[in-house]
Amino acid sequence: MQKIIAIVNHKGGVGKSTTTHNLGRALAIMGRKVLIIDNDPQANLTTSTGTTAPAKSIYSALCEDEPLPIHAVAQNLDLVPSELEYTKAEYKLQSDIKGYFKMRKALEKLTGYDFVLIDCPPSLGILTLNALIAANSVLVVVQSSFLSAKGLQTILDVVKDIKDDLNPRLEVEGFLLTQANNTVIRRDIAEWVRENYQGKVFQTLIRQNVALEEATARGQDIFQYNAHSNGAEDYRNLAKEVAG
Repeated sequence: MQKIIAIVNHKGGVGKSTTTHNLGRALAIMGRKVLIIDNDPQANLTTSTGTTAPAKSIYSALCEDEPLPIHAVAQNLDLVPSELEYTKAEYKLQSDIKGYFKMRKALEKLTGYDFVLIDCPPSLGILTLNALIAANSVLVVVQSSFLSAKGLQTILDVVKDIKDDLNPRLEVEGFLLTQANNTVIRRDIAEWVRENYQGKVFQTLIRQNVALEEATARGQDIFQYNAHSNGAEDYRNLAKEVAG
């Protein structure tokens, strides 16, 4: 059964795109067939894969009802890219009575993937809601900081509303703590999240690791850039948890 995971947080800079790319690659290395979707007009996921100036993007699928444009990134790993034009999508989708269901419609035609990972923008607007309505589960990326952790209940409330009214199959995949280190404040935040959301937090922590930033800047995943880094080890472990 195809598993569709929306990767979210309404705060930027917490590691959603990094997680989508490297979790997708880790699952692909395990032999799973994976599609990663850049659902953000900032197109950070697209850039991080080294994809430039795609002829078609997610905009054509959601706003013009064309098939999803799929680009091969690596063995077992494909990408639906984004671009700046996608900034127009929010207005276009809001003016369409079926605008909240465009992602679901696009993915219904898709076969052959074990996992579909959707990288969402840092908001709970119509682009993120499209992903939540289409997904089986939601993975919440939480930077080990107070500002990142304080809005978690808001996300859970939105997920519950979507599940109750629009997508009964939607579940919480888990909370992923990123940019973890040994400072007192980061350890305290991680412990607070684990205590307040027991049973919903991944055992794997994504440690603060400069190699992850360097890989992104080079348009590579962490396994291409440095397969022996802490970042590569952490995303391997996360993939094992997600794959079950």
